[in-house]
Amino acid sequence: MAIRGKEEEKKNGMKITDNMDGEKKADNKLMAKYEPGSNVSDIKYEIYKKALREDRVKDIFPNEPQKVLMEMYNRFMKESGGKIRD
Repeated sequence: MAIRGKEEEKKNGMKITDNMDGEKKADNKLMAKYEPGSNVSDIKYEIYKKALREDRVKDIFPNEPQKVLMEMYNRFMKESGGKIRD
């Protein structure tokens, strides 16, 4: 970040910059990548919900074990109250 507001200082023909907020910026970048509560199984479940509504589960999950599909189906039924389509 260049020092603004006053005339920029130069040393050896290059602008002098400060890094006073470097730690804060690094922390913000790290926290931007972390989403609490989100994981691969939730993403897979969201894809499953869409596939179930479009009646394309076997097309989208052809090699998924039946047990995993049944677990996602039971979770969906519990959340939606037994309704597949709105």
